[in-house]
Order: sequence, then C-alpha cells, then structure tokens
Amino acid sequence: MKLSLKITAVAFGLAAGSASIYSFADDAKSPDGVVAKVTYEDDVKPIFRQHCMTCHNQSDKRGGLAIDSYAALMEGGGSGEVVYDDGDIDASRLWQLVNHDDTPVMPPDQPKIPAKQLEILKTWIEGGVLENSGSKAKAKKKNALAFVAPAGGKPEGPPPMPKSLPQTTPVITQRAAAVTAIGASPWAPLVAVAGQKQIVLYHGETAELLGILPFEEGIAQSLRFSRDGRYLIAGGGEHSVRGIAAVYEIENGTRVASVGDEYDVVFDADCNDKLSRIALGGPQRMLRIFDATDGSLLFDLKKHTDWIYSVAFSPDGVLVASSDRSGGLVVWEADTGRQFLDLIGHKGAVNSLSWRDDSNVLASASDDGTVKLWDMVAGKAVKSINVGGGPVTAVRFDHKGQLVTATKDRKVRLWDATGKKLKEFPAMKEAVLEAAITHDSSRVVYGDWTGNVQMTMIADPKSTQTLAPNPPPASVRLKAVEQTLASIRTRLEPLIKTKQQTQAKLDAAKQALRDAEGALQKAQATVKACRQNEKAMREKAQQLADTLPAMVTTSRDLHDKVIAVRLSHGPEMDSKRIEQTAAAESELAAQLTKIAQTRREILSSFAQADSEKTRLSDLVAKAKSAEQIAAQRRAAVETSQKALQQAIQAHDVVAAQMSEQERKKQSLASAVQ
Repeated sequence: MKLSLKITAVAFGLAAGSASIYSFADDAKSPDGVVAKVTYEDDVKPIFRQHCMTCHNQSDKRGGLAIDSYAALMEGGGSGEVVYDDGDIDASRLWQLVNHDDTPVMPPDQPKIPAKQLEILKTWIEGGVLENSGSKAKAKKKNALAFVAPAGGKPEGPPPMPKSLPQTTPVITQRAAAVTAIGASPWAPLVAVAGQKQIVLYHGETAELLGILPFEEGIAQSLRFSRDGRYLIAGGGEHSVRGIAAVYEIENGTRVASVGDEYDVVFDADCNDKLSRIALGGPQRMLRIFDATDGSLLFDLKKHTDWIYSVAFSPDGVLVASSDRSGGLVVWEADTGRQFLDLIGHKGAVNSLSWRDDSNVLASASDDGTVKLWDMVAGKAVKSINVGGGPVTAVRFDHKGQLVTATKDRKVRLWDATGKKLKEFPAMKEAVLEAAITHDSSRVVYGDWTGNVQMTMIADPKSTQTLAPNPPPASVRLKAVEQTLASIRTRLEPLIKTKQQTQAKLDAAKQALRDAEGALQKAQATVKACRQNEKAMREKAQQLADTLPAMVTTSRDLHDKVIAVRLSHGPEMDSKRIEQTAAAESELAAQLTKIAQTRREILSSFAQADSEKTRLSDLVAKAKSAEQIAAQRRAAVETSQKALQQAIQAHDVVAAQMSEQERKKQSLASAVQ
C-alpha cells in the first residue's frame, strides 16, 4: 500500500445554522397546480442562510467559497466549481457533501439537513441551478455515465495466451509479502500476480500456474496488459536503488523491452494503444514518457509535488493520466506532453487510476474513501462514490463499465456503470491492496497485506481459488506433477482397455451388419425377380389371349370353306373331290389345334404367374425379416459407435491431461536442471 498524506481540504464547509427548519411549502406550486421553478433567490438561499452562510460569505470564505450571492456561488471556491448549470447532480460537489456522499460532510459534525431541504437542493441542481424566476435552464447534456462499450481493441483470432513460459522460481519464501500488483488480460483468461523478483501468470478460470516471469530488478509495483492483450507492462524495482518499466511478450514470456533508469522504484507504468510509448512515475515526482522502440525519453513532465502513485494511458492512446500521494490528478496529451486537465477534488492520496473502454471517463481511487468518475469532455467529476470502507487502494473498469474496488476495510466491492453497488465480497484477513476483474467479468482477483491472493466467482462468492505470488520451487512442483502423472496413468489404463473393447464390439457389429445387409440385398433381389416373372407370365398370357379372336375368325372361315367344299361336290365322290375335302378339313383341323394349343399356353402362363404370386408372398416375408435384422444390426452399430465415442472422449480427456502434465514435467525438469 502506498503512503498517504493528510487530507487537503479544498471543498467548502457548511456552518451549523439555527434550530428553525425551512420547509419546502405548498408554494412550490402555483395556484393552478403548475410546478413552479426552484430558484436560488426564492428557494435555495433561505436554506443556505439557515445552515451555511455563517462560514461561507463574502467576509468569511471558508475554503475560498462564498454562497451569499448567486454570482459568488457559481464562481466556486478553492477546489473549483461546486455546482454546474447542466443539471448534472452527480457532478455537483455541493450535492456530494450535503448528501454525505463525500467528505467532509456538511454541515460538519451534524446530521444531514432535513430531507425536504435536500429535495429542494436536488431539484434546483437538476433543474439547471436557476438564479431567479426569470432565469431559463440550459439544455441538459448527456450524462457521461451512460456508457456503451465500444467494439474496438480486441485482436483478431484467438486471444493471446501463454504457450511456453519459464518455470524457475527466482525467490522462495515461507510466505509471500504484501501484494503489490495484480493485472488481468483484457481478452483472455489470464491473470498476472506480482511476487518478489517474479511475476506469476495464472489461468483466469482454472487457477493453473502457467509460468513465472523473472523481474530481477526487485518487486513489480504495477502490472498492466497492453490494449490487445499481447504484452504485459510491469513497473517496479527496488526502493532507493532503481526503477524500470519492463515489457513481456505473453506467449513465450520474453522481455521485449525495458525503459527507464530511475533512482527509485517505479510505482506504475503503462503503454499506449500502439505500444509505441511507455509512461512511468514514482517517488521522483516526474511523469516520464519514453519511446518504446528505442527507449529514448520523450517527455519529462513536472507538475506533481509528491510521489506519483498511478499512471494510465486512455484506451485510445490520446491521453495519459497520473496521480500522486498528495491528491494530485493530472491528465496529459499523450502526443505532445501538454497538460490537458488538472482535476481537483480528492483530499487524500490517489492510489489507483482506470479508464473506461470509451476513453471518456477516468476512475480514480483515493485515501479519502471515494472513487471519482471524471468526464474528459466536461473536465469535471460526474460521480463521487463513497465506497464506505476507508481508503480505497485500487479501482478497475471492466468492458461493461462496471468497477471493482479494494479498500483498507479488507473488502472488495463491485459497482455498476452509474456507481451503484452491486456486490460486496467477504472480507479478507488484512487490508486489500490490489484488485482486478477478468476479461469476461466473471471473476474478481484481489490480494491483501499478508500476501494472500484470491480469485472469486462474481456469481458465487463462495467459489474461491488461491493464487500464490511466490510459488513453490520447480523441484517441489515437479514432484507434484509426477504424482499427478501417476494418478492419471492409473485412471488412463482402464480407459484404454474400455476403448479397445468398445472398438472390438463395434468391429463385430459392423461385420454382422454387412452380413445382414448382404442377406437383405439377396432377398430383395429374389423378390424383384419373382415380381418380374409374375409380370412376364401375365403379360405373355395376355399377349396370347389377344391373338385368339383372329385365330377363331380364321377357324370359322376355314369351317365355312369345308362346308362349301362338301356341298359343292354333291353325292358323287371321286379322288379329286375327296382330296379337296380332306385338304380343307386338314387346314381347319390344324387351325383348331393351334387355337387349342394357344389356350393351353394361356392357362400355363396364368398358372406360372399364380405360382410366382404365391412364392412372392413368402419371399416378401423373408425380405421383411432380413430388413428387420439389418435394422437391428444397424442400431447395434450406432450403439457401439456411441459407446466408442464416449470411450474415446473419456480417454482423450485424461490423455490430454497426461500430455499436458508430461509437458509440464519436461518444462519443470529443465528448470530444476
């Protein structure tokens, strides 16, 4: 935890007034029921006269503020303006103090002024702080707290995650020191925790130790990921010896850049969106901005009068903010180094800064117990959150505009984009010094003075995992991995056997299916041939039947011819006549024989067709039976395939675990050697 100084009072004080109570009477409405204007002269000044003007008048300007005239009130005091004419109640310093949302509460050492009077003040501020009945309110500006997350910033493809990181533990201790820094990747399940001469990377869902980045210069006091999540920027060093900012590539843990050579530790460092500039600050009270490509110093900005505790580039890279131990908070133009805003309002050390994704709002956490949200367009605080747990040590935005805060009362809290408290997590053993929120807003990660770091599910605060800032040595972790491997092998052996057995069953089922399908095809072919035979016989019978009428007609003609021959000869018979008659009768007989033979063939074809029909019924029944058998075999194959898939999945899950543990074993073995 960075040191704090005595609060510098810059807000006005409200003096205790008389015991009489000014009531917001029925004159707030005109006789016809129309709501009347709430103005300074008619409604607000009487409240000030009762409670405030003893200390805040032209003769006695406590905190540099006089409120006995409208002009003096709008001019503000030593801390700047106290009300604004845009209707923004959250930005009003006057409202924050009289409503006890910030300190010092007013009137001092007294309860709030009566609720009706507070309602008058609130209505007056939201109505545009009108001077008198003739004043007109300005058009109300859009509230900067109305946040819509921008789509930019996320890199294309899979989010960057470590692939091969160092495993050596630089410093081994029985217990960790106070947690100085925690960072969470903006796009991946990756968490960084600062330890002694090391930065430990953990999986942001499983809490698995992924690797250890050496930080030989001392202790990292800040950990910030680059906008695209591919790099980690660590600021730190050793008090009164040296301070630097180091940049690490996430995938392999390589230190790709190191800037600064401070004579004291660096408390915070950050890079811009293009990773072309790195800013850092510390006890030397100078905000230094370096060229990240060659390490040259671009700007040496002199504004702070005390140690710089926090430094943060806006997500779009346009601005860079810095804060100090005396409550100073300055916003600079990143490209030119010129001062952009001097934000006055905190009365204690400003320990932590965080930008909202749209770069329009800056959050600052202070020893004065508040988190303030600053509108970069208006250049003022649009919200002051009274966290309620003493000094606020850390604040971080997520992609939804939510805030996570850490405080000295040992608690971590989650707030929505408007500053409404959503959740308060169980207290830790000591003051919480650092906090972060994961890329998907599912977990908060926080650490306390004793070195305890926890990763907690937001949806289920009882679901907590521990992350060690100083992990055990590689040799100890190697033994643990070997034990895990032995356990995995024990689990894997029956899975291999099950996989082999289910594969054999599947092969047998497939062979049975092939046999059944062959029998089915044969049965179907026989049925088809039988149908074709029946059809052919019936077609043949019909074709023969179609020839009978002509044959019968011919036979009649031949019969008539026989009769004619017989009658033409009379009673006398000679050989010629006998021959003619016999020829005619033979021709008729041949025709009748042909007709008879055709009729027999028709009968035979019908008989064969009927026989095929009878046979077909039996063949169809056999084909249906073969089809049922094939369906059963097919179902058996599907069942065997599902069983094999399940066996393969169960096997592959454990095999993948074994492969990962083998990889860890090799990596740790190399670290031990």
